[in-house]
Amino acid sequence: MNLPNQFRLLLSLLLALAPVQAEEPANPTCPIMTEDEADVEAKVSYQGHDIFFCCSPCVKQFKKEPDYYVALFQIMKSVPAVQAVKVPGDIHLLEQRFCPFSDKRLVGPASPSVEYKGVKVYFSKPGHLKTWEADPDKYAKEAYAKGLLPQLKGKI
Repeated sequence: MNLPNQFRLLLSLLLALAPVQAEEPANPTCPIMTEDEADVEAKVSYQGHDIFFCCSPCVKQFKKEPDYYVALFQIMKSVPAVQAVKVPGDIHLLEQRFCPFSDKRLVGPASPSVEYKGVKVYFSKPGHLKTWEADPDKYAKEAYAKGLLPQLKGKI
C-alpha cells in the first residue's frame, strides 16, 4: 500500500470511529405534553426556529394551530427558541390551558370540546371527552378545584 492510500484508510477509520454529536432539543421537555421529554425526531420549524415535541400526535396538534401554540408557549416560557418571535395576527388565547383530566397536557381551540354550562371545555384527546360525558358535573367540580377550568368561575 502506498502512502496516500494508507493516509486515506487511516482518515476513513478515524472518521468512522469519531463520536457523532447528537442534536440536543433546545427545549428539553415537550411543550404540549409538558412532563414528557422532547425527542429530536419530533421537530417542527416555526419561522426558522426549531420546536421539539415528544411524539407525532403533539406535532400534529401543533401544526393545526401553530400561531396559537407559539403565543401560548411564549406566555408559558416553555420554548426559548420562539420566545422573541413575532406571532402574526391577533391571537386570542383560551382561558383554559390544560385538559381537565391532566394538568400536564395543553389544549387549544381545535382540541375536542363540549359545551358545559354555557362555556366550552376542551380536552387533550377524544377519550377524555367520552369520560367527561359519563359524569360532567363530577369531573367539572374536580377539574375546577384543581384550577384546570378557570372559565367555569361562578358556574360551579
